[in-house]
Amino acid sequence: MIRQISSSQTALSFTELSPEPGVKMTLSFQSPRKSFTVNYIGVKSDASVICTMPKAAASLNLEGQRLTVKMMAGNRMCAFSCRLIKSFAHPYPHWHLEYPSVVNHHTVRYHPRIPVNMAVSVDHQDEQQGIHLGLPRIVHTRDISLEGMGLESPVPLGQVGDELFVTMRFDLNGLDQVLLLAVQLQNVEEVELGVFLHGVKFDHMEEDSALIMTAFVYQCYLSELGYLHEHP
Repeated sequence: MIRQISSSQTALSFTELSPEPGVKMTLSFQSPRKSFTVNYIGVKSDASVICTMPKAAASLNLEGQRLTVKMMAGNRMCAFSCRLIKSFAHPYPHWHLEYPSVVNHHTVRYHPRIPVNMAVSVDHQDEQQGIHLGLPRIVHTRDISLEGMGLESPVPLGQVGDELFVTMRFDLNGLDQVLLLAVQLQNVEEVELGVFLHGVKFDHMEEDSALIMTAFVYQCYLSELGYLHEHP
């Protein structure tokens, strides 16, 4: 199961939230309108928040500019406004952001699925059954979670309990990824004439594939919530 942001919002100090070093931060500048993804490094005596400097910003003079920061701290999605205090090139490129007086945050809870529409290829693990069913076939996902996904097809892809292969191709933080996943068909429902919705569960996923899938699901989740932006 993945998680969703609750409707309640509270404010804590940055120190109380205690984010882990290395966590991703999304920085959105007001003028010029620029958005960058950086890594959190740490805090300097409650005076500034230190993060990496993106290569794309090396030639820009953004000191003194206002920005909005969004990041995860444990199971909280956090946001605060501040200024870029100072930019340093040595001993490594990094920024000092104004230390926020308070940080708005949402507590994160578990949520079963998020909507995702993408084309995937489905085949049966039993070659003869696959031929009988007219597989492989390109279908579309309706939703996805860390445990499985919903597939939409004009025809049934098998019977409950059947073992299938799903081939997915997607972009993960700018990198092209292709996964071949073993799944088990959990349910089949004709939701309208000529539209069959299938619930499939991931089965025996390799560790590398599980890590990539987890990253993809959370990327989709944060995009759905509006916490990820296209980089200019």
